[in-house]
Amino acid sequence: MKKHWVFAGLGCAIFFGSATAQEDADSIAEQVIPEVSVHGLRPQTGTLRRLETKDIGRLPNPSANIETLLKTLPGVSSNNELSAQYSVRGGSFDENLVYVNGVEIFRPILIRSGQQEGLSFINPDLVSSVEFSAGGFDACYGDKMSSVLEVSYRTPERFAVHASASLLGASLSAEGTAGNKAFSYLAGARYKTSRYLLGTLDTKGDYTPAFFDIQGLFRYRMSDKWDADLLLNVNRNKYRFEPNIRSADFGTLYESHHIDVYYDGNETDSYNSTTGALNIAFRPSGKWLIGVTGAAYRSEEQETFDIEAAYRLSDLETGIADSTLHFGTGSELSHARNFLTAEHYLLEHRGAFRTQNRTVEWSAAFRQEHTDDRINEWRMTDSAEYVSFGDVRRADNHVEIRRWVSWVQFMQNIAGTRTKWTITAGMRFNYNNVNKESLFSPRISLTVRPKHSDRLEGHIAAGMYGQPPSYKELRTMQGQANTAIKAQRSVHYTVGGDYVFAVKNRLFRLSSEVYYKQLDRLIPYRMENVRIYYAGDNMASGYAAGWDIKLNGEFVKDAESWISLSLMKSRENIRNDAYGSFPLPYDQWANFNLFFQDYFPSSPDWRVFLNLSLGTPLPYHYPETDRFDRTFRMTPYRRVDIGLSKEFFKSKPHKFIRQLLLNAEIFNLFDSRNTISYYWLTVVRNDSGDSQQYAVPNYLTGRRFNIKLSAMF
Repeated sequence: MKKHWVFAGLGCAIFFGSATAQEDADSIAEQVIPEVSVHGLRPQTGTLRRLETKDIGRLPNPSANIETLLKTLPGVSSNNELSAQYSVRGGSFDENLVYVNGVEIFRPILIRSGQQEGLSFINPDLVSSVEFSAGGFDACYGDKMSSVLEVSYRTPERFAVHASASLLGASLSAEGTAGNKAFSYLAGARYKTSRYLLGTLDTKGDYTPAFFDIQGLFRYRMSDKWDADLLLNVNRNKYRFEPNIRSADFGTLYESHHIDVYYDGNETDSYNSTTGALNIAFRPSGKWLIGVTGAAYRSEEQETFDIEAAYRLSDLETGIADSTLHFGTGSELSHARNFLTAEHYLLEHRGAFRTQNRTVEWSAAFRQEHTDDRINEWRMTDSAEYVSFGDVRRADNHVEIRRWVSWVQFMQNIAGTRTKWTITAGMRFNYNNVNKESLFSPRISLTVRPKHSDRLEGHIAAGMYGQPPSYKELRTMQGQANTAIKAQRSVHYTVGGDYVFAVKNRLFRLSSEVYYKQLDRLIPYRMENVRIYYAGDNMASGYAAGWDIKLNGEFVKDAESWISLSLMKSRENIRNDAYGSFPLPYDQWANFNLFFQDYFPSSPDWRVFLNLSLGTPLPYHYPETDRFDRTFRMTPYRRVDIGLSKEFFKSKPHKFIRQLLLNAEIFNLFDSRNTISYYWLTVVRNDSGDSQQYAVPNYLTGRRFNIKLSAMF
């Protein structure tokens, strides 16, 4: 089999070199927000926010992914605890940039439900810092329309081993240095199985999920002027499911129904990927950086299933316990043989020139993407002589995209008599051979704060964010690739600020941001759990507008907590139709999140962590219709997770164990029935002979107890 190397690009985070990340962190400390602390505050520049990761291993986290932390932030929405995907300010999952040590991270294309996802790329055990922008980010970041997440891994200072195990999986990591700290290594392995959680779903059967990854970051400082780092990752996600039976009640108080479904068949999926990234940096002086980056990425995905379902639908008699009136039967056969291989490569030159108050950065890159995709899926429904075929997709696509990408960015600090100003301006250029479109994306931000105080800061940002189509966006709902599609575009306008104040010698930060996104050349899409089906044409325009607010600080001394609230309205309109505008698929009017931690005053090594999420209903499309405006709303999302953590050897360190943590967690404390999607049935009623559609809700996981033990040596 022919082997291909694929190169993934690096972002501007590594412009000053990964091998000296700690030194560079000190040099840019004036541009980021740390955890709230009475020992001092560092201001930030622009819209990028640093997140607190100190206690991330203690958070009640059913997915074991670091993205769970993002879902507590204003502007971020995700109504699926099994998934690492998230929507930002009304955008789709495919509109978010993710970088690990500057390497852009890709995710599988075929995954259609959260239980299939497994492990995200980011290993929480290796993380040093997390920064996130929900919009208005700088030109040094890539060409996506919604957000950027930047994760940096640690630079080891000494040998250490970290191990953990729970009912949902296990992890092991190690780090250390050699050669008088010229060489360092950071490696981790994870295993996850969500079988325990999936046992709470309505559909009973044999779930066999097995997710494994191993990754390492190796750094070598060859001299004071030369350094290199190598990031490697191997990810193996396999999912097998043999459904047996499903029983569910649904409907309203006045029209309640019951369904029994009996299954035969199975589903077998695999999503395997390999990533490698090499960065070499040369610093001829303290002001200059010259670097070259190459990386490799390959993904092999397959999705195969033949599942036959026989169902019986009944009316529930109101007020009579367990009494049903049978009115319809039918069967359904779902089939899929989908195979996809995705390969990318990129070679990039980058550089930077920095003085005390001024920085100029630039990059030029060539990128190639190759995708082979064979699709064969359909569904047949039979209900009382009503036979139909739906969701038919057959295609054999071979798409190769070559991209030329460059950008330049200028940052200037200005000290006035009373205020300090930071101006960041840049321009991105992107061209590809498929639709032969040239994109120019200017972006600018301005930050201002009082000269003698770091407790007040305001910022304003504006910019163009063109998103050149990836293969997933080129693929139509029928499976064919439309290479004439142009880039979707968004113009961001953002105004916000931060105010730091003290209450009883404890600092709090109030952050607020108002935004408007003007959307153009949109490709409408539909959601199926976490799978996105694009319409295959730039047929819509729209907007998203809202207000995000967050208050974080030590509500309890030495224990940081936060509250966030997002208010938003987003709409799109298909050109040349008579139906008017309709909500975007992630149009969530309000989203409230609370993360709170506390401890016992007499025993502070016992801590409690509470995570509460409330979200207004999301829109959902009717099936098998060309009308994107035909939507209804799901039920509201509500969920509470709680954890209790005990730290051992805190006052009396053990000879070999530096830290030992025991966590007890309750996921979905109140056993809320949250809906993720709908199972649509067309039934010919026995009593009337009329054909009618019924939307049977697919619920997320119920209440589960978990225990986790972590140790650091």
